[in-house]
Amino acid sequence: MRKKFNVVTSTILVSIFLARFGTFLVIPYLTLFLLNEFDYTGMQIGAILSTLAFSGLIMSFFIGPYIDKFPKNKVIITGLAGYLACYIYFPFIDQYAGFIIFAIVLGMSQSIVEPTYRVLLSLYTEPENRRLIFNIRYFLINISAAVAPLTSVYFQRFGLENIFFGVGFIFLINIITFLVLFKKYPMVRPVASASKSSIFQSFYVFKKDYAFSIFVLALIFVTFGYSQFDSTFSQYLGRTFDAELAVQYFAWLITTNAITVLVIQYFVYKLGERISTTTSLMIGSGMLSIGLLIFGQSPNIIVLIGAMIIFTAGEVLVFTMVDIHIDSMCEDHEKGTYFALTGVKSIGRIIAPSLGGILLDNIGAGAVVFFIISIITVLSVPSFWISSKMKPRI
Repeated sequence: MRKKFNVVTSTILVSIFLARFGTFLVIPYLTLFLLNEFDYTGMQIGAILSTLAFSGLIMSFFIGPYIDKFPKNKVIITGLAGYLACYIYFPFIDQYAGFIIFAIVLGMSQSIVEPTYRVLLSLYTEPENRRLIFNIRYFLINISAAVAPLTSVYFQRFGLENIFFGVGFIFLINIITFLVLFKKYPMVRPVASASKSSIFQSFYVFKKDYAFSIFVLALIFVTFGYSQFDSTFSQYLGRTFDAELAVQYFAWLITTNAITVLVIQYFVYKLGERISTTTSLMIGSGMLSIGLLIFGQSPNIIVLIGAMIIFTAGEVLVFTMVDIHIDSMCEDHEKGTYFALTGVKSIGRIIAPSLGGILLDNIGAGAVVFFIISIITVLSVPSFWISSKMKPRI
């Protein structure tokens, strides 16, 4: 019987924390950096962020079956090496094409690392403990979200591009850690499927499992709304306030988000024992949509913080349940494919910054822009409900 926490599970959780800490040091400020340092338009910035999401989407179709087939320690190290290359490369970029290349490699690396992390956690944890472990994963991600942005604000006096070297060092530590870990502890290998692994296996999952297909559609709508915070909304702040105040407000809101998560996560965990994952997903999606709507109603920081709390409550209700729900939809030998295919939600991330940038460039009025965004996001609610009512796959 595997314990709730073993060396491998604990190491993976620490690795996730470090990786997200590094990411939160720089990526949330990428939009403001491109706006202030390079004076790119909303459409240009949106195109960079959409490229990141699109490259991740393409990789999601390829990588899943290979996560299931190949040793997962090698898969995770490959993805982390991609992150390392991106962050070391960033400070040397001085052309628009360079940012596009950065976005492509980063998106691909993310689509390799994130599902592999979740597969490893699932394989090294007993089924009855997975809800707890996945909640701890989410908890650690949000601790990093609380600490990293404020840390970044302090060190940005030395230039955001220089912080990328430090982030690269964090990923180098992660790579070395996994090399040592899996040399000492053997990989857990699930019972293999009789079918061959190929890209077509991913498309077959959508064909045979309609409940999962609709579930992914719901995730696309949710991701569309959630992605607006560090793309459209950050641009909205940059256009409404001077650069220094916009960065400060954005840091406050990110910290509000993280603190709210830390405060309510235990209660959400307990609530999850009383209500179904589908109910949690529907309520959370609705709250996230309401938060987005309020974002555009007033530039007053108190109103924005209030909207952030509602937005965050919805985020917790949704994202603490997604992995648990997916884990229950597939067998061990399919987890790589299913977790990777949730990367199709990147369609929402592709559309979000580009559409948001176009709306800001052409409409400008925050109330109208975020009303449109909230209407699209709330379509996730009926989608989750429909998915739950469909017959399980045979």
